[in-house]
Amino acid sequence: MQHHRDNSLYHRFPRLLLLQAGERGALVTSETNEPNVILTREGQSYYLHDPEQPRREAELFVLGFNEVKPQAHVIFFGVGLGYHIREFLRKYPNTSFSIVEPDTGLMNIFLQHLNENDWLADEMIEEVMVGGMTGETIGTLHRLIDRVSGILVVPWLPYRSLFAAELKKFNEILYKMVSNKKDKMAINNVYEKKWALNSIHNFPYILHSSDFLQAGSEHIRGKPALVISAGPSLNDEIEHLRHIRENNLAYLFTVGSAVNTLVEHGIYPHGTFSYDPNEHNVNVIQKVIDKRIDSIPLIFGSTVGKHTLDHYPGRLMHIIISQDELSKHVLRTPEGNKPTIINDAPSVAVIALQCLIQMKADPVVLVGQNLAYRDEQYYAEGITHAQGVPASADLPRVQGVHGQQVVTRHSFIKMKIEMEFYISTVKGTEFINTTREGAVIKGTSFQNLEEVVQTRLKGAIDDAWLQTSSNSEYDLMFLRSRIEELQRDEEVFQTIMEQIHHALLGIKHKLSLKQANMLNVSFGQFDDLFASLLGNCFFKVYVLPRHRMLYEFLYSKMGAIQSSRNPLIRGEQILLYFGDFIWKCQQDYMEIKNEIHEFHHSIHT
Repeated sequence: MQHHRDNSLYHRFPRLLLLQAGERGALVTSETNEPNVILTREGQSYYLHDPEQPRREAELFVLGFNEVKPQAHVIFFGVGLGYHIREFLRKYPNTSFSIVEPDTGLMNIFLQHLNENDWLADEMIEEVMVGGMTGETIGTLHRLIDRVSGILVVPWLPYRSLFAAELKKFNEILYKMVSNKKDKMAINNVYEKKWALNSIHNFPYILHSSDFLQAGSEHIRGKPALVISAGPSLNDEIEHLRHIRENNLAYLFTVGSAVNTLVEHGIYPHGTFSYDPNEHNVNVIQKVIDKRIDSIPLIFGSTVGKHTLDHYPGRLMHIIISQDELSKHVLRTPEGNKPTIINDAPSVAVIALQCLIQMKADPVVLVGQNLAYRDEQYYAEGITHAQGVPASADLPRVQGVHGQQVVTRHSFIKMKIEMEFYISTVKGTEFINTTREGAVIKGTSFQNLEEVVQTRLKGAIDDAWLQTSSNSEYDLMFLRSRIEELQRDEEVFQTIMEQIHHALLGIKHKLSLKQANMLNVSFGQFDDLFASLLGNCFFKVYVLPRHRMLYEFLYSKMGAIQSSRNPLIRGEQILLYFGDFIWKCQQDYMEIKNEIHEFHHSIHT
């Protein structure tokens, strides 16, 4: 039997033309003259569908699914001849789906059987993945997971036993991908509302403090710098750190809670980094505030929790974080340059590492960066705000610096991967990990801190620049002009939102009257309005950053919505996905507009 090569499925997925016929499967006809497939394995033959009533079998199978959410994306594991898929889509016609067929020969038989105008040519199909879980298939699956909002895996009955190992591996890989996406979504869902308002609240502190990267680059370039984290191994290094600080042998920068441990031992670092967007982030530096220590500069991320800076007794220095759309839009140096941006990260240690790489410190020495448990501890002593979590037997393990396996957590692994990524981008800089009983960090060499002191820290560094207070040098004329533009764009934004609201009502009305031909005109008008919204600076700076995940989800749906050939289906999808996005943006704008107006007024006074 020949391929139906004019089938649209081949046009969408041309790699399917390369599939080879298999020897284990054969197309047969049942007693009721319905096609079936027999798979031969180790001398045994297995039907992939009921030998007598394959369609009835599929109907009963689909009856087991009581309710499928409209947003769910269904992955059919095992295609056979597709009876079950066809029946599933008959019951849930608006469900997007993908197919995973672990056997290329069986997929080849299915494609030969598929008619030109068969149900599978439908636009709701997203991906077709064939064969083992190789790099290409994993990449396809990863992109699919990024695009969809929920997954329902539907293995066809015989595949659960005939391809048990393949199904198990697929589920494991899928679980990891979905878990990673959930982590990312959880971070954005928690923080996306905070980032924008934190930027507004912290803006006066940015204007009245110096840019750490700009102020320190010439001083730190080529000098040794320590990133001191709050891992349990920090307790081992207190006296070495005291010796380094008293003799000014290297820059000491603490990250997060580590400043409390050093202060507890009477050691004041050259600076401490803070960037967490949560309001309770101030607890990390509360000990410094309570003791009124004014000699430790606070190097803060521009989106840091809004009360972190209010009562800090020492010098403030800022770094602009990638999530800070406001500062990126309105700040320029007198020379017209944008401020250097530091990427948001899962750990403040990664923020500090990026800064020191940007400033070309050498060597960069990591202290207390365990990224693992040590005797069921993962914080150093002297930290008052942290609640420990005991290690458990089901936690992952990674390679330790002494050749042993160390117990870690998934969040530590994510930090480790990010650190290794930034280290891998640099050539000519030495990275030393002094953390005893910690995890291996690729790109670093392990040395005891005592050895580093004896062999690498020879001269004294000049830290006078850290104690010299100065305001940031940003172009205030440019700032005011940008604020005026944002005020004008707010009026345009309000008009666009009102027009979009009317356009959606028009689409809803035409849908109710089944006016398919008239809908295409409405779609064009709506697309133009939505493009105008995306180009509006007020929307991009203040509203969109607070709905990152919702927009990413909407963006993942845009291609399928715009390519839909059925105007009625396209109209329903626009109301469902775009309508939800627009409504939430409008509600959010109403909540935050007064704070934005107060901020704009403060810039002009």
